[in-house]
Parts: sequence; C-alpha cells; structure tokens
Amino acid sequence: MLDSLLDNIYGAWFLPERTFRALREQPVLWQAFVVVGLVNGLDAIRRTGANLPGMMLAVLMGALGWVSLTALLQLLAFCFGRSAPSFAALLCLTGFAGLPWLLLGPAQSLGGVAGSLLGLVALLWFVVWQVRAAAVALELEWWRLVGLIPLAFLGGLLALSWLTSSIVALASLG
Repeated sequence: MLDSLLDNIYGAWFLPERTFRALREQPVLWQAFVVVGLVNGLDAIRRTGANLPGMMLAVLMGALGWVSLTALLQLLAFCFGRSAPSFAALLCLTGFAGLPWLLLGPAQSLGGVAGSLLGLVALLWFVVWQVRAAAVALELEWWRLVGLIPLAFLGGLLALSWLTSSIVALASLG
C-alpha cells in the first residue's frame, strides 16, 4: 500500500504523463488525499510553525479548495461538452498535481532574489502540473487549458465588478 503511494508520488514528479494516465484509469483517492494533506500541512508549518490546530485547519481548507477546484473543472468540462472522467479520477489527478507546491518552502527559505525567483518557479511548476493533470483527465491538449488561467482571473474580476454594480444598483433603489 505504501509502495504504491510512493510509486505514484515518484511518478507524478518524474513521469507525470504516464502516472497521470494510470491514475486516470485507476484512481487511488486516499493517496491523493494524503498528498493534499501533506502539502497543506507542511505549508502550514512553513507559514505558522508546528501549530496542530493551524495544521488541521490548513489541511481542511486545502481539501475544500482541492474539491472546489476539481468540481469547477468537472463543471467546465460538462459545459463545454467534454466527457469528463469520474469525479474520483479528476480528484486524484489534481491532488497529485499539487506536489510541486512542496518546493515553495525550501525556495523561500533561501531568501533574497534567488529565493523569490525559485519560489516563482515552484508556483509556475504547480500551475503547469495542474494544467497537465487536467489535460490528461479531460483528454485535451495541455495548451488548450492554458487559456483558462487568464480567463479565470478575468472572469473573477468581471464577477466582482458585476457584484459591486448590482449592490450599488440595489442600494440606489431604496
């Protein structure tokens, strides 16, 4: 059981295409949860120290974020008429694709310009792995999904603008 987890972690780091395809066909959800918990727990230690309640909250919030991201990807696939894999397969892939986040702490511990640049590289690696995992899950070319990144930010800004305008309009009615 542990060998399989370690094999999948190793594969996600060094053989992502093959590993993501294998995980798509046979998702191991508990392993993905372990990875997400590990990533979020270690990030909480990096940010706040070894505070058990803080770590537990970080793991819980990380799991909620992970499930939310996966649900959003599943809904996008549905809206665009793509046959998405099972929710468990998509969860598994996006969970293992979070492994590059583990490099953020060591990069930032260097400090200075080198630490900032390596931290940026770690963040970009994380985004690239998420895109690759989603591309494998949805059987799309990775470059098609890259367009979702700026669209997500622009959509968020547009949604905030609409919300603000709606609140102002409702307030002016009274």
